[in-house]
Amino acid sequence: MECAAVMDAFLVLGVIDPSQHASAVELLERIVAMLTKLCRLA
Repeated sequence: MECAAVMDAFLVLGVIDPSQHASAVELLERIVAMLTKLCRLA
């Protein structure tokens, strides 16, 4: 999940605050889960 790594870097650099980081990571996890299920159905 390279996108999550970018969010971690943004957090460390102070670009986003912890609540934004948590929301972004949660959304990324949901997207990955959705794409994983789609791949299994194909």
